[in-house]
Amino acid sequence: MRARPISHTLRGSTLVEGLLAIVVFSIALIGLLLLLSAALVDGANAHYRSEASLLASDLVARMWTGDRTLAGLRLRFTDPSAGEYRDWVQRVQATLPGVSGEANAPTVSIGDERDVTIALAWHAPAEAGAHRLVIYTRVTD
Repeated sequence: MRARPISHTLRGSTLVEGLLAIVVFSIALIGLLLLLSAALVDGANAHYRSEASLLASDLVARMWTGDRTLAGLRLRFTDPSAGEYRDWVQRVQATLPGVSGEANAPTVSIGDERDVTIALAWHAPAEAGAHRLVIYTRVTD
């Protein structure tokens, strides 16, 4: 028995199928790499947000120790020359990216009822905009 010759229309179909499989695999691989990249960026953002939260909580804890009068709080934590405030700002600048004296400087405001607002902003590397965390609390006797 003789083998039938392959029809001209079927020649190269295996090559086309192989190329299609490579294209589909490549698209799936690119999607996987994009997903991994997004996960890394989100992980870094979560890390910076966690650090910002810890820094703000640390400042609030410092406010609860020592003089909690309105004048005492404002003297210790809103005066840029105050030692506690200056040390905290230096820690913020060392911990969060893109924070300096001019850019994304942390702010602390204390209202007349000892309502405290702490605002932290940072600019993560390779990100278009800054991230911001604002904490509100009240320090009482």
